[in-house]
Amino acid sequence: MKRRAQTLSTPEGGLDFTIVHRSRVKRRLHLELDDAGALVVVAPRDWPDFYTRRLLRRNLAHVHRFLRRARNRQWPALDYVSGELHLVEGREFPLRVIEEQRRGARVRFADEELVVRLAQASPERVRAALRRWYRERAARLFRQRLDTMRAGVDWARDRDLDLQLRRMTRTWGTCRSNGVIRLNTHLVKAPVDCIDYVISHELCHLEEMNHGPRFYELQERLWPQWRSYRRHLRDHGGRYTRE
Repeated sequence: MKRRAQTLSTPEGGLDFTIVHRSRVKRRLHLELDDAGALVVVAPRDWPDFYTRRLLRRNLAHVHRFLRRARNRQWPALDYVSGELHLVEGREFPLRVIEEQRRGARVRFADEELVVRLAQASPERVRAALRRWYRERAARLFRQRLDTMRAGVDWARDRDLDLQLRRMTRTWGTCRSNGVIRLNTHLVKAPVDCIDYVISHELCHLEEMNHGPRFYELQERLWPQWRSYRRHLRDHGGRYTRE
């Protein structure tokens, strides 16, 4: 089966995909992921490439939703055993589980590894200990990044902001008009630039509670690289939210 690699220029950057033709596909495009997680566009045999590209461009929102959901499903659940790799601020570190007689669980991040010490080293207990540790780390880091970024934002500098944390699977952050900013604790596993992008996004909502042109003007001014980090979170979100 002949495959043709393509790249489509979009507002979020280049969209890489491969076009294939199958006789059973008659009227519409089908989207798939190959074994490496790359986008495959299956088109009817008689469709020229320019027509396929035109349809993709017209349906970019649908394509991005498909990619996000399909790639998120590709990531298997974690086992919480020694040697498994876990993410911290965009980098992977090996987990070391140590079973010892002690009360409660302790998580230590040092020497390029995550060390969990606890009395009963079941996967459920290790997961619970890591959840607490991630939340504590997120509370410190998110507050630091929020304070740093709001200092340069005239409409947020002197506002009372209530930072709240929640473990979520579909949303990285939310903002209310009363100054409540809620961030996903899983975000602490992503690169710091991605954290700054989400914070900048929510800070812009303090001024514009919508996604209209004015909102994106503010976003562009506050965090010009926002498109690449939004794309990164859409493409890799499943790595950060899996447990």
